[in-house]
Amino acid sequence: MPIREYLPKFLCKIFDTTNRDKMDESVRTVLEKEELMGAYVSNVFRYLLLIFFLSQILANLHSGSNTANLIGIGIFTLVTIGHSIVIRTCPKWAVSVFTYIALVSDFAIITGVLLFYTHTASPNNYGFFIKNPILNFYLFPLAASLIQFRLRLVLLSVILYFGVYYGILLYAIQNGQIEFTYHWPEYINGPKVLFGDAMVDRPMAYLVFAGFLCFGILRTLIMIRRIGEGEAQRSLLSRYFSPGVVEEMMSNPDVLEGRRQTATILFTDIRNFTALSEHMDPLELSQFLSSIRETLTDCVFEFGGTLDKYIGDAVMATFGTPYPSADPASDAIRALQCGQRMLERLGEFNQKREEKGLEAVKIGIGIHTGEVFSGNIETSRRAEFTVIGDAVNTASRIESLTKNFGKELLVSEDTWKLAGANFRGETLPPVQVKGKEKPVTVVAVGA
Repeated sequence: MPIREYLPKFLCKIFDTTNRDKMDESVRTVLEKEELMGAYVSNVFRYLLLIFFLSQILANLHSGSNTANLIGIGIFTLVTIGHSIVIRTCPKWAVSVFTYIALVSDFAIITGVLLFYTHTASPNNYGFFIKNPILNFYLFPLAASLIQFRLRLVLLSVILYFGVYYGILLYAIQNGQIEFTYHWPEYINGPKVLFGDAMVDRPMAYLVFAGFLCFGILRTLIMIRRIGEGEAQRSLLSRYFSPGVVEEMMSNPDVLEGRRQTATILFTDIRNFTALSEHMDPLELSQFLSSIRETLTDCVFEFGGTLDKYIGDAVMATFGTPYPSADPASDAIRALQCGQRMLERLGEFNQKREEKGLEAVKIGIGIHTGEVFSGNIETSRRAEFTVIGDAVNTASRIESLTKNFGKELLVSEDTWKLAGANFRGETLPPVQVKGKEKPVTVVAVGA
């Protein structure tokens, strides 16, 4: 049975928040960058601590052991320099491993110095260990963990501290090398140790401080996840929806749920694309497709449409999704306006190509209005907002008819009934199309 079933809900939530396998790639990337930056900053603080320790040695030249102090600061210096080298030259996993090594070495140095002075100054009374202000130095590696946004480092610091503190305290009790008192004056002014302070107050103060750091790191991780996931979602939506629609959808994500609605679908395709592209190298073809897609997509967004998908050299867009207009005629009108703007922008695009001695690009545009299923189609690995239904197939077939009729922009009879009063058009003879029992009547817009 999974161990999660025995854990409190808040702990499960913490595990989920810090589980990188459940984070978006963009969030993991941001977090890894922040951790690497934290490693750099932590390394800078180690040099500041080095200056602090040197000042402590200079201030206590006549009251301590210069040999012990120099050995301790020498080891700390070597670890700090090694940390600098690893950060700048080694891969991320090596930086992470060395961070643990540095943390353990810091505890070892502090513990070694404490034990040395305890045995030197008061070998038979470990109260010197409990009262020694050097004990506060255990806070430094704990604070360094906060800078690096590493919960595991904080937890390791707590484990090491409690292991060292209670290990030495129990050793002293077992061997009769510590004397307790229950009176503060004897604790403050004498060699005895206040029982409650030694057993509870000091270690609990360290634990509470570590708890604050854990909470701070956890809040930071939650904030990074929220911002990262929000930006990733915003970036994804901005590929398909106009900026205004993206802002609205971010505040109301329920709109992505599936629904049946009336929408206007627009298909556009490049004429003779195979012949046009057969002499292009891969890089040139990629640049060509990117530029013409961007030109056509800008038109879609200009009129509040949704980019449904790219299909090779074709573009599929919808109007009325994810927010259908109160009047379907409004969506149909915007779709026709978009088609006309595409032809205008294509003329500008071709003018630049002709100036370079390149062949002009021609496109066909087909538009149809009908009922579709609109919503988020998801699998375990991918999610896609799209529309499906017979109306989509009809729009695609109408776009194909532009080749037969030699026209650039064709709309279905249904769309024309909704929007035709705002445009000039020529009704063409009915034609049989694949997948339709009855002939389809289309209108050439702008004829």
